[in-house]
Amino acid sequence: MRKLIFDNKINFLFLFISFACLTCVVGLDNISFNSIKWLHDGDESTFNQVGWYFFKNDVWRFPVGNNPNYGDELGLSIVFSDSIIILALFFKLFKFFIPENFQYFSFWYFICFYLQLFFSFKILKKFTESELYSFIGSLFFLIAPIFIYRVDYHVSLSAQWLLLLALYLGLTSEISKNQKLWFGLIILSSLIEFYFTGMICVIYVISRLSNYYFKKESLVKIIKDFFIIFPVLLLILYVIGYFEIRVTDSLGLAFGKYKLNLLSIFDPVNTVKNISWSWFLPDIKLPAGDEVEGFNYLGLGQIVMVLFSLCLFLYKRGEIIFFSTEQNQRIKLFLIISLLFTLWALSNQISFGHHTLLEIPINKYIFGLFSILGTTGRMFWVVNYFLLILSLVIIFKCFKGKGSLIIIVFFLIIQTVDISAGLKNYINPFSHQSKIFSLKDEIWNNLFDRYKIIKTTYPVNWSRLFGKFSYSMEKHNIEKTNLVIFGRGNRKLAAEARYNLYDDFRKKKLSSNTIYLIDGLGHLRHLKNLFKNDDIGFFYRDNVWFMVKNEKKLMNENDLNKFAEISPKLLEINEDKILNFSENDNYYGFGWSHNSGKTGIWSEGKISTLFFKTEKNYGSIKLHILCKPYISRISNVVEFDIYVNNSLNQKVRLSTKNDSKIEILINQKDLKNNEIKIDFAFEDLISPHEALESPDSRKLGILMKNIKFISI
Repeated sequence: MRKLIFDNKINFLFLFISFACLTCVVGLDNISFNSIKWLHDGDESTFNQVGWYFFKNDVWRFPVGNNPNYGDELGLSIVFSDSIIILALFFKLFKFFIPENFQYFSFWYFICFYLQLFFSFKILKKFTESELYSFIGSLFFLIAPIFIYRVDYHVSLSAQWLLLLALYLGLTSEISKNQKLWFGLIILSSLIEFYFTGMICVIYVISRLSNYYFKKESLVKIIKDFFIIFPVLLLILYVIGYFEIRVTDSLGLAFGKYKLNLLSIFDPVNTVKNISWSWFLPDIKLPAGDEVEGFNYLGLGQIVMVLFSLCLFLYKRGEIIFFSTEQNQRIKLFLIISLLFTLWALSNQISFGHHTLLEIPINKYIFGLFSILGTTGRMFWVVNYFLLILSLVIIFKCFKGKGSLIIIVFFLIIQTVDISAGLKNYINPFSHQSKIFSLKDEIWNNLFDRYKIIKTTYPVNWSRLFGKFSYSMEKHNIEKTNLVIFGRGNRKLAAEARYNLYDDFRKKKLSSNTIYLIDGLGHLRHLKNLFKNDDIGFFYRDNVWFMVKNEKKLMNENDLNKFAEISPKLLEINEDKILNFSENDNYYGFGWSHNSGKTGIWSEGKISTLFFKTEKNYGSIKLHILCKPYISRISNVVEFDIYVNNSLNQKVRLSTKNDSKIEILINQKDLKNNEIKIDFAFEDLISPHEALESPDSRKLGILMKNIKFISI
């Protein structure tokens, strides 16, 4: 036993350090597999756990990652809840043996801490052959800001040891002799996080092609290996469930926005947590996107060490052989790879602070291709770690023995002191039991015992009420929901789910086994208009409106009073109202959608409804609407009927991309208690996706910008 411990002392030391890090970050009380409260803090860890919960409790399907109960009708996979696919698949095999409320994320963090140490140690040991030096050097990797800040924020991206393993294979051995290891690494990364798969594939392809150019390796053999690895990778991606969404659904607006800035390595602030990682360097205040995903702060110790090692290399390169011939070739190759990754991380908009130095126009199809891995700031992680490896190796080669140890310990102290400004925020960040969004009203226990489906009236991939209900869904064993958060989803299915739901509401078809969470006062007003005379319970509990079929008897006095107060929002005469979808108290019933954060609301689907009330009886009035139709390359006209309080008012035909003005005359006879309901009924709408203009699959009609009542 003593010999076993002595021979593996470094591994045991790494295990001890990893467990210590785990207890510091997660908390000793949260390490247990059946401790789940700490994951329900409303952050990204919440949807990781909830996605796994629904996946575990479902039957096996094909693709094996299919997870339809998490996102009813949205066509989701465990892939898109970032729930660590490989562990989700593994533990689901034992679902009849594991506890009902089970989590593996504390175990995952332990793995990440350990392998972050292990592979960085292995790389340094290969170059230095010094265990002590390599151990101290590995601590730089353990406390690297780009690694630590992902803990408590993006669990799958904590697996940066995958990049270290790629660097180990690429820097220490001949790539053509390690095909199985590279193959296994690529497949493994696809079972964890596709961003790592993309980066590792790029390293692999460039390394193999360099062998053809520099070592005259057979091009036929290289292509043959490619035709083995990449088709198998595609097959694995299909079997897991990556293709549950369309390729176009993987595209986003991140490319050119969430990128590296030339000052990112010196900027210590990451706006995700809005904390500084340095006691010494000031916040450079980069553009928001550059600070979120472009965060690549090296740390003052690493910055000084990189500059020091560069000076050493330039000063002593004629005196010291830093690397063997083979190592030298691999180092040169990774310098080229690092340059390419840096350019990739910078994107087509190279920025220095708030100044754009260069913006390269890109064809929209190439832009779409880059958008698959559009958060390019992450691509610099490879370079970040490579610079750290290179600096540590150069210092060792120059000083050897005690001298090199003293120097890197000195830099490690500077690094630790500097970034402790950020590290202190990661001491038990998951101690959020007090922050759990718990539902306090007793009615929930009553309803959750009998109703096992929860739906929101606005099914999208980032539901506003998700954080408030995540813990209760797991605690009460909810079986199905469209109340979700996930990274990427099938935009077409999400749009169709909304249209089908609203069509059911208009036809008064409610499920008898479902709790409907009402998204905003606009939806509540519409639902009251439809169901106020039916046996539908409308409840206002824990600051949430919801409705349940056949449960009107459970409404208490507060529910009844609050519901009686619900009426259309007042639009005063001559008030010029600019529309914004983010407003909770609004005029929008069903059939409206966002304008990507800009002012205006898009009509979406066959029917879009507005609700108003006037201050008093003005007789006849006119509603002026400023809008813009969606005109595409396929359809050059938008036609729709306008109904006022269910009576046809006029037919409209718009055929210009410019803003148009619509006047709706509302006669006194059409008014009911000074309340007005206006329906816009569209025909033959198409989506930007169908027009091959963007990934947007919403059936768009008009972009309504502002409205105004005028008395006649």
